[in-house]
Amino acid sequence: MTLREFYAKTNADYDAVIRRLVNENLVLKYLKKFLDDEYFANLQQAAAAGDYETAYRCVHTLKGLCLSLGFDTLSRPVTALTEELHEGKTEHAAAYIAEIEPLYHEIKQWIRELTA
Repeated sequence: MTLREFYAKTNADYDAVIRRLVNENLVLKYLKKFLDDEYFANLQQAAAAGDYETAYRCVHTLKGLCLSLGFDTLSRPVTALTEELHEGKTEHAAAYIAEIEPLYHEIKQWIRELTA
């Protein structure tokens, strides 16, 4: 799979990502780093423990990664959760995390396929 095909699969704008990150080598470097990302796991743990301050920091960082890498589909629920937690609202956190989880793992699987 090419990088352009990867971005088509994720319903993202390849050209926008290249404009933002300059070249494919840099995009691939950051995609590989995303595989080692711990922010989603840390978000889940913090939310389960009721530590919404830490959950907010984790989801805010994940939001930045999603926006930088062009993960538009994933960034929507991540951004919504970021905004909710920023406003101190926690009642929908579990639902957002449940929505984020399959999208997050799907993107990581596609990155593995791309970089294999």
